[in-house]
Parts: sequence; C-alpha cells; structure tokens
Amino acid sequence: MYEQAREASSVFKEALSGNTNIVQRVIRIITKPKEEWVVIDNERPDKMKLLFGYVIILALIPAIISFINFAFINSYYSIGYAIAQAVISFVLTIAVVYLTAFVVDALAPSFDSEKNFDKSFQLVCYAYTPGWIAAILSIIPGINIVASLVGFAYMIYLLLTGMPVLKKTPSEKATAYTIISILILIVIYFVLAAILAFVVMKSIFGGMMFNG
Repeated sequence: MYEQAREASSVFKEALSGNTNIVQRVIRIITKPKEEWVVIDNERPDKMKLLFGYVIILALIPAIISFINFAFINSYYSIGYAIAQAVISFVLTIAVVYLTAFVVDALAPSFDSEKNFDKSFQLVCYAYTPGWIAAILSIIPGINIVASLVGFAYMIYLLLTGMPVLKKTPSEKATAYTIISILILIVIYFVLAAILAFVVMKSIFGGMMFNG
C-alpha cells in the first residue's frame, strides 16, 4: 500500500512538472483521434499512471472552474458552497471515469468486443478529455451550456472511434455499444451527483452549523 501511494504521488508530481506527454496527448486525442487511438492501443495500460498522471490532473480543471464560478462570478454564493461544488465536481469526475469503464467493459461481450477492464479504462480516460477541456470555457457567462454540450458530443465521438481500436468492436456495432453505454452512464451520473451533493453539503454546512 505504501509503495503504491508513493508511486501515485511520484506520477502526480511528474505530470504537474510537465515531464510527461500529457499536453501532447490532449492535443492529439482532440485533433487526430483516429491516429491517436492506434498509438494508445500499442501502449500498455497502466491504471495508476492514467489516474494520477492524466485523469486527476484534468479533473482539476472543472473543479477549479466550478469554484471560481460559484465563489467569484456568481458572488451571491458563499465560499463554503463554492468549495462544496468543487469537491463534488472532482470526486464525481473520478467516480464516473471508473463507472464508465466498468459499464463499457461489462457490455463488451454483448457487442462482440474484447472484455478487458484495463483497455476499457484506457478508452474512457482519454475519451473524457474534451469534456474536461471544454470546462475552461464555462467560466465565460452565457456559453457554459454550449461548451458542456460540445464537450459531451465530442466525448461520444471519441468513444465511437476508440471502441473498434481498443475494444476490437465490429464497426457495425460500435454505435449501439456507445449509445447504450452513454444512456446507462447518464442515469448513474445524476444518481451519483445527487448522492454526493447531499453528503458533501451536509458535511460542510452541518460542520459550520455545529461550529457556529
């Protein structure tokens, strides 16, 4: 456990220092997804490196933007509420990545695809990239909804193009595989978001009331 924690910390620090190819990977997966999926398929999936060296770094974007929006742009919210929303955003992002990978992998045999959780996790981590990047634009009033929709639409496209490569999905079944995976995840997302919102808000504001 200690070795895993130390390795995770090392991966996270390395990613923050710019010693990894995270920026190049983001650019390529967005601009040249079909070519990049082939490159990714030839890499050995490493869940810890993907989580701490890619997902967590990018998950900080919507969390920070959420805090800025609620703490400064929408100034009628309290700092406590802004912190709560940032925490919810961050935790929800990590949880949804794992749940999406689980759903994608569980559905694989139904669509004549390869059942391999490591590959499913790899697919989902990179497919979620445009959603995290699009969060940057949500700091601009009036286009947050548009940015979210564009990010979500491109995420679906990445799943659609990535499944035949990483999951060996027959091309004629990739669309149905993607749609069903997304529909299941939408339900899970809102249920999980509601639960997290309740737990975090109760913890923060319950503590404030107790301390007050």
